[in-house]
Amino acid sequence: MVWARPVQGFYRALRTRVEAVLIGILLIVPWVELGGEPLLRFDIPNRRFHVAGLVIFPSEFLFLWLLVVGLALALFFFTALAGRLWCGWGCPQTIFSELFAAVARRIQGWRGSRPPARVTRARLLATHAVWLALAALIGFHLLGVFVPPRELASALARGSATGTQLGFLAAATGIAYLDFAWVRQTFCKYLCPYARFQSVLFDRDTLVVAYDPARGEPRGKRGSTTGDCVDCRLCVAVCPTGIDIRQGLQLECIACTQCIDACDGVMAKLGREPALIGYRAASGGRARLLRPRVAVYGVALCATICVLAVQLAARIPFEVFATHNASSLYSTLSDGRTANSYTLHIENRDRAAHRFELGLEAPPGFDLLAGVNPIELEPLASRELRVFVAGPPDGNATAAREIWFSLADADRAALRLRRRATFLSTGASPPAEHTRDDAR
Repeated sequence: MVWARPVQGFYRALRTRVEAVLIGILLIVPWVELGGEPLLRFDIPNRRFHVAGLVIFPSEFLFLWLLVVGLALALFFFTALAGRLWCGWGCPQTIFSELFAAVARRIQGWRGSRPPARVTRARLLATHAVWLALAALIGFHLLGVFVPPRELASALARGSATGTQLGFLAAATGIAYLDFAWVRQTFCKYLCPYARFQSVLFDRDTLVVAYDPARGEPRGKRGSTTGDCVDCRLCVAVCPTGIDIRQGLQLECIACTQCIDACDGVMAKLGREPALIGYRAASGGRARLLRPRVAVYGVALCATICVLAVQLAARIPFEVFATHNASSLYSTLSDGRTANSYTLHIENRDRAAHRFELGLEAPPGFDLLAGVNPIELEPLASRELRVFVAGPPDGNATAAREIWFSLADADRAALRLRRRATFLSTGASPPAEHTRDDAR
């Protein structure tokens, strides 16, 4: 495929600025911290997800689910409104592919939309060297989403990086080089799932990049036909996926607008009106922005954002899990009372230290025996605590009874969690363990 440089125009200049901003964002995000916490990081070893200053734990799956649903609905909304806006203007596949292509054109000395007749071996080697350097930079920042980039950079500078870090960095670099230097928009044509279901998100009023056949046909050389299209095929030459936009909307079109700038440049030279290829409704008529499909996606997106905001506002920044001691479900004390052993896993999910008070809600005669109470935890710390619950000396009771562990913030008693557990007496059959409950 020929990598052609389109005629410089409005969309190309705008896209260049947008791509520069997005590349800057992608390279800066791993380094940014909010209140001492990373803006975005998937901390796999500690099983934490840092998103915009919020620390999400695996048990808080609802927040991750709402974030994913919100992103999906945003994609649906903007696709119904303006077609493949994401593909042409925001997708890293498109952005970095164009960056690699621009590097190749600059080093190899392209003129206009055609490569030079001969590219020296030195220029080819320089092209691939710069590509590898860019791929390593992308791979480093991709790894920086999972590992603190400052620590990784320091380890690489000292030569103390682990084999795992070096292996993942080499794999990320290799994938970036293969993808953006060789695969490029072939991924968009054959592998991207978004391209396969975009048609169900379109309607007659969706804005798409399209050719105006009423104005352009019949096409032909200047002066030989009445249509504005002179069949220069520059729109085909500049298309990164190699399609002919004049054949109508196609699956491979990523709405990059390079054909628009190319055609507008030709029209300007011929003294004809621009926008022979441009943004227009999929039906060919005038687009309506407000319509049922867009409204449904917009309302669903706003509802998801509101639910996420409400859940975040109601979030209690700590958690407790209660499980029976598997090695000893119950025992008999010297005074004849029955005791059950439990393991409590307590998590402080806040970015400040907290002191927690552990309590027991049970019928009269039950006592909580804990070696440490209250419990102090550092920010984002966790602790396992072994506790005992002693019941009344009723050896005739054989049924499992329900008890509740409570955990409250010592400074804010209103923040309290209750977790259900079972108390077993002599002869009782162990029921299914309740380690979590929604009661607060």
